[in-house]
Amino acid sequence: MSQKKNELKKSEVRQSVALTEATYDLTRDERRIIYLAAIQCASNDVPGQGSLDITDYEIKVSDYQKLFGIELNEASRDVRSAIKTIYDKSVRIHDPDESTRDESSVEELRWIFGKKNLPKRGSWQISLNPRIVPHLTSLVNSIKYPIHQIVGLQNNYQYRLYDLFMAELGDSNKGSRTIDVEWLRVAFCLGKSYDLYSNIKNRIIEPAIEQINTNTPLRVKYTENKKGKKVISWAFKYTFKS
Repeated sequence: MSQKKNELKKSEVRQSVALTEATYDLTRDERRIIYLAAIQCASNDVPGQGSLDITDYEIKVSDYQKLFGIELNEASRDVRSAIKTIYDKSVRIHDPDESTRDESSVEELRWIFGKKNLPKRGSWQISLNPRIVPHLTSLVNSIKYPIHQIVGLQNNYQYRLYDLFMAELGDSNKGSRTIDVEWLRVAFCLGKSYDLYSNIKNRIIEPAIEQINTNTPLRVKYTENKKGKKVISWAFKYTFKS
């Protein structure tokens, strides 16, 4: 079992930069389901998959349990609930090549279009949207990392910031990224309570930086960019500790 757990944690996640910068709102557990599907997509290594019969992926409760270090009963509840709710969610992917100065080109896709419980196997089958699959398989304009790098993170905001940082990591294992406050509000689908900047800083940015610095190979620092007294963006700088 220990060997299987170690192999699972070494599995590679791939994700297009377009998906990394897309607009969507997933819970922690829903995002974990996508991760489990993503490592299977990456291992298939078939960029641009389009056939419906190869977008079915098995989500094993035991894999979820091992990967995220929780009890089996809790894993079973998390998987069941997340697959039920992600069925109705979508992602908005922006296409700058098809956008104009006055209007952005946006493709809205459901994450999955089918789900089936498999109680004899202790797992579920999900059918990924075939237009999502290439975003999880391609090595072009994408990020990639072994999934063990993010298992210690606590919510989807932290997963997303980690991905955004990885998208700007250079060959020298150093990176920098400026993120506009308003862009983050939209891309992360933040609610009204996050109209107040202090809530974004105290509930999202500060906890995320602490968790990323503690539980991943990245070491991140940031400064606030202001226009007058208003914070309009963050300038992040980071290094990757191999």
